[in-house]
Amino acid sequence: MPDAVEGRRFWWATQNRNYDDAIEDGTLWTCPRPNDRKLDNSRAFIKELRAGDVVFHHAHSYLRAVSVVSQEWQDCQRPSAYPRAREDEEDYGWLVNVQPIATGLRLHYTAVAKMIEYGRKDAPFHSGGRPAERFLASLNKDEGLRLLAALKVDLPPMDEGFMGRPDHWWGGQDTDAEALARLRAEQAELRRFLLAGRTTANCSMCGSTFPARLLIAGHIKPRSFCTDEERRNFRAVAMLICTMGCDPLFEWGYIKVDNIGQIRQGRRPETPALSDSVTNLLGRHCLAFDSYTAPAFSDHFAMQTRLHPTDG
Repeated sequence: MPDAVEGRRFWWATQNRNYDDAIEDGTLWTCPRPNDRKLDNSRAFIKELRAGDVVFHHAHSYLRAVSVVSQEWQDCQRPSAYPRAREDEEDYGWLVNVQPIATGLRLHYTAVAKMIEYGRKDAPFHSGGRPAERFLASLNKDEGLRLLAALKVDLPPMDEGFMGRPDHWWGGQDTDAEALARLRAEQAELRRFLLAGRTTANCSMCGSTFPARLLIAGHIKPRSFCTDEERRNFRAVAMLICTMGCDPLFEWGYIKVDNIGQIRQGRRPETPALSDSVTNLLGRHCLAFDSYTAPAFSDHFAMQTRLHPTDG
């Protein structure tokens, strides 16, 4: 656990009004207070969340989920999962994407209050030990570790450097470059490996042939959940997938691949158009499925089934 914690920060999100919809969408969103009043920290904190940070989700007296920030804030109009608290509330705001790693939890706030300091500025609890109605609050490292231990939740590893490997392994070397630069370099090398010099190739999901510029190197399970060993093994960790629809359908869990390589429905589509897109893929064989990629597809399948147990 110590290696998985290094470099992360811990946050508390109170979502009494929309927890179910927000956790299913994997989002945190907030907006300015009415009449452009100065942002309090409970809203301003959304711009401080960084990829890899840990969020504890609280709703209706219970800590219910743990997630990891997957994409930092961006300007965003009000999502459907975030109804107005007041009629004069703004419809523009900021969105952060999170990847739930544990849902269905039920740790009562009275138990939580024994593990964290309360009453300090920006803490999730008032001085009396009751939850404060703050959208976001900060936790220190010790508090985060105590909560993870109580919930029996393990964190995925943080992104690390890349070691050189021959053939189907990442061919770069560790450098002092920024992590983002190394991540982009790895992505480019991964895509180069999958294309293998081709200018056109087939999408692993729909099977259609596209020019290379419309294909991306998609990780089969979220990169942040891959071990360093898995991330280096290009042959087993990724696939070519088209930007014409298959990539977001897989990324958001609307489709998944079973243990024989068949595409199956994941989370329930919310609109007829989305349902049609999913239906067109069901029953197809995933072209990227083989003995190398099967473990990653299995992990993705289990993750989506855990997050959406009643879906297709």
